[in-house]
Amino acid sequence: MAFEPPNDVREINQMSTSETPTTVQKSRRFPFLVAVFIVVLIVAAAGVYTWYSLPSSCEVNVVEETSTILISQAKRYDDVYQSATAATQSSAVVPVAVMQQILMDTQQVAVPTCMQTAKTELVNYMGTVIRAFLAYSAHETDATVMGLINQSETHYANFSTELKEVKQCAPYCIR
Repeated sequence: MAFEPPNDVREINQMSTSETPTTVQKSRRFPFLVAVFIVVLIVAAAGVYTWYSLPSSCEVNVVEETSTILISQAKRYDDVYQSATAATQSSAVVPVAVMQQILMDTQQVAVPTCMQTAKTELVNYMGTVIRAFLAYSAHETDATVMGLINQSETHYANFSTELKEVKQCAPYCIR
């Protein structure tokens, strides 16, 4: 008779030979989702930090001061413009020269980024009126002069609208 191992050992051998161990695969999606979540948190934190730490160029007081300067430039310009309308074709030289100086002064006004469009519209208004006076002095057709005047009115309306919108959205203007 041959030596037979006890029943317990046979059962263990049968179990180990008949069953192959299965490996449990871990989900790769979970670490990916955790990584994405962490990246989103870092980006959000950096965005909030940047939003509050960088100085806002469109703070309410800066917008108010700049709009006051632009409006006073427009009023100075309009005062000269009114006197120039009473001038004859040959005597409009002096008021036009003053208007050109006001235009150059306005171009030099530093404005925050959110007010750049308003300033550009004001400068375009002033330049178009000057071109209209120069066309009038050069004896160009009335249609040309009126076309320039209408164009200048459009620029002035755009200036007023843009200035009003910036004042309403300050300090959170994104332009």
